[in-house]
Amino acid sequence: MKPLLVISVAVPAISLGACRMPPSTQWAPAAASDSAGVHRAAWAFIAAFDSLQWTPFTSYFADDVTMFFPFGNTPRRVDGRAAVEARFKPFFDGGVTALTQANRKSQGLQPRDWAVQAFRGGAVVSFHLGGDRPSRRSLTFRKTETGEWKIVHWHASPAPPAPPPPGGN
Repeated sequence: MKPLLVISVAVPAISLGACRMPPSTQWAPAAASDSAGVHRAAWAFIAAFDSLQWTPFTSYFADDVTMFFPFGNTPRRVDGRAAVEARFKPFFDGGVTALTQANRKSQGLQPRDWAVQAFRGGAVVSFHLGGDRPSRRSLTFRKTETGEWKIVHWHASPAPPAPPPPGGN
């Protein structure tokens, strides 16, 4: 029988004080009611966004929300509710005008490939928007002490370019 080789690696201690999650948000299975609650909140948020209803839309943002926008003119993460709202406001104003002129009530958003990954105190909701090259969306929710679901992070990105066909042409 060959001797067993044991390798020991020393790992430096790292302070995670700022990164420590409160007990209510540690990764653990979510209650069924949490999964249903975040599902409802996410769909209501998407409905408010689709119909460009500013107050319901922004009511889902946590004060410490962060966002990666899918626009080239916003290459960095946007931090805080005021900054995220300021970035969205011109889009909403222009969108409301366009909907009114087109006599439409919504943008026609149709999320698909919807997935909810709930854990105690939070959840990640991900989905696609668009046609042949769907854009990707992920919403991270936190459940507040009052039972509301607030968005703490939103990641929006375009789909990557299609790979070149075989043979490089």
